[in-house]
Amino acid sequence: MLSNKLTIMLIPQKDGRIIRFELSSFFLKITIATFVVFILIATGISIDYFTIREKSKNQSMLEQALMSQKVKIRELDNQLLKKRNDLENLEEFDRKLRLIIGLQEASTRIRYIGGNGNLINAESGSNFSELSLLDKLRSLDLDTKLRQISFFQLGAYLQERTDKLARTPSIAPTRGHISSRFGKRVDPFTGKIKRHLGLDFSNRPFTPIIAPADGVVVNTYVNGSFGEFLVIDHGYNIVTRYGHLAKYEVQVGQKVKRGDLIARMGNTGRSTAPHLHYEVLVNDQHVNPEKYLLE
Repeated sequence: MLSNKLTIMLIPQKDGRIIRFELSSFFLKITIATFVVFILIATGISIDYFTIREKSKNQSMLEQALMSQKVKIRELDNQLLKKRNDLENLEEFDRKLRLIIGLQEASTRIRYIGGNGNLINAESGSNFSELSLLDKLRSLDLDTKLRQISFFQLGAYLQERTDKLARTPSIAPTRGHISSRFGKRVDPFTGKIKRHLGLDFSNRPFTPIIAPADGVVVNTYVNGSFGEFLVIDHGYNIVTRYGHLAKYEVQVGQKVKRGDLIARMGNTGRSTAPHLHYEVLVNDQHVNPEKYLLE
């Protein structure tokens, strides 16, 4: 009967003792089975490891894609905000310029998009897509082109009205802080509500005062309330007046151009500090001077 044992002999190349091992077939089977199970387990673990690694890599790529999309949406959001601000500035400039030159409103009215104008935060939970942002940007581009057409119309009109434009106030007569605006205010001397018919600029004494448009100096005199007072007639029924002056730099009858030095800021008359009181009259009626400031 065959033996159920496996004999392993280790024979040295040179003289030496021969080493002999005897292994039972059962032990050998157990060893082989254990090795096979180990290989299967190691293979399974390896497959799971690479599967998890691949999923982690895909998850990381997805997160990067989402982050990139958020950044792109925020960039579009910022572009939309800038275009809206630019368009609002164009609208305001167009309105003032048309008022100054007496031209009717443009036929192509600007239609702002977005209802209340609220922009979307890319990190919020809103259902706001990149596509809708692009649609809004395209709509704003169209509105901007319409405003450019309006400016082209203005340019053609201005070529015909150069003289009137040169004689219409359009720049600030001096630099400084606007300390009091046109309209009702508390009188600094009486404490009562009183209508203020001009625009006050506060600055240092002798700050230069310039002509806001072409015209002729028609009067300089001492006014009880406004101290040293100067008047320029610009033609087309437009007059500008300047109070609380420290010094005149022009004479009655002198022609002035827009930007010419006409006086120095002072504190004469009923005044609490150095400032310029600036008035604009159209057809002998006081109007808000800020409507004639393009700056």
